Amino acid sequence: MISRLVLSDTLYKWFLFFYSIFAIFWFQPITTIRSLDFWLPVITLILTIWGWSCINSNNNKKNRENSVSFIIIISFLLFLGIARLIGFSQLNALVTLPNLSSLLGAILLIGLTYIGALRIAYDKKRAPLFILIILLFIFIILKSNSLSLMASQFLRRINGQPTSLANSKEIVWIGFSYFAFRLIHSLIDRQRVKEMGLSLREYITYIVFFPAFIAGPIDRIECFTKQLRTEICKYRQDDIIEGVMRITRGLFLKFILADSLALFSLDNIQANQLISSFWVWIIVYGYAFRIFFDFAGYTDIAIGLGRLAGFSLPENFNKPYLSKNITIFWNNWHITLSQWFRIYYFYPLTRFLRTKLPSLNTGIIIFVTQLSTMILIGLWHGITWNFILWGAWNGVGLFLHNQWSSLNISKFRIIKQFFGSRIGSLLSTVLTFNFIALGWIWFAMPNLNDALIIFQKLLGL
Repeated sequence: MISRLVLSDTLYKWFLFFYSIFAIFWFQPITTIRSLDFWLPVITLILTIWGWSCINSNNNKKNRENSVSFIIIISFLLFLGIARLIGFSQLNALVTLPNLSSLLGAILLIGLTYIGALRIAYDKKRAPLFILIILLFIFIILKSNSLSLMASQFLRRINGQPTSLANSKEIVWIGFSYFAFRLIHSLIDRQRVKEMGLSLREYITYIVFFPAFIAGPIDRIECFTKQLRTEICKYRQDDIIEGVMRITRGLFLKFILADSLALFSLDNIQANQLISSFWVWIIVYGYAFRIFFDFAGYTDIAIGLGRLAGFSLPENFNKPYLSKNITIFWNNWHITLSQWFRIYYFYPLTRFLRTKLPSLNTGIIIFVTQLSTMILIGLWHGITWNFILWGAWNGVGLFLHNQWSSLNISKFRIIKQFFGSRIGSLLSTVLTFNFIALGWIWFAMPNLNDALIIFQKLLGL
């Protein structure tokens, strides 16, 4: 806020660029694998520079602004290295200070990536596909416990650390999922337009914009860039008031409501201790509200920080538990993520099936696309059977609602008129909430057996 008030518009946007670079190092927690908490942000920058090179022609890369952006990145890394050499330990509380070998390796790799970005005319189809494969490979490792353990053992081995202490939770890459979503979004959209014309500063600021870096919302590149290229008012009362209000509400939802509900919401320990079906229902409902308040609270904080910085980030929740059906729920829950999967997976798959298999029944196409979309969203949270079943639960629910909505109204006129009334709307809202709340059981429990036990207890078995 101070820099926004004091600096000129141009200089302020350079500071936003610097803040976002600093944030990816600051947010990354200390890990027990040596230097990993330094290298993961470095790899984030390397992939971002590579992505930038793929969406721009060589003519748009070779200018003074991009060179300044590169110099700032290298200077920041050098600053971290110098801080370690002179013993500036206070900075170590914020970011990991690299040793000499890590520093030189990072500068070399980032330098080679930038030089390659300037000199190599990447194939506009193959290069983005290669980046996509790398992101998918990293994602699978991070979301699979067995592969994470193998990666942990490998990294410990090359670091000369004991592999017997390795575990699947050691590799924590903060913000990777949302960073990957933005990167993939920009690469795919580049195939649809001739040229984006983004500078390296603009692109990095978008990809790692600090308020939304950890958990969204996922802004579209054209919307964010439009705001970035518009002069940001030094003092705007609406931004200050709305920003402070959203942050305050987010803190209340996250640290008062969500953290309080953690005392009596569904988890493995409480599920094993409770016998009464009444209290099992209570902790299931507790978890449903806890996960909403937790995520909605963080989103409010991110949107509020964005407003203080002069940017309007997209909304991510719109009273989802008041939805009258599951389709409306998924239009109102984690809106930017749902839209991302809808645009880049659901619609393309639907068009592909209708084009390549025109004889295929429409109901089958809807079933395949909705089910696979929700299973992918489940796998995005983790590669386990529980998340697959959570996705299947919601995918089947969406398909059944779609089929119900498309039924001939003359045969079910009375029923549909009832659900259109005030009492019917209330009943449909209650049914939708319970369907979603029961689906969270798959999401919350660590394994399939524990989830089935919860369903048995809910039925009093």
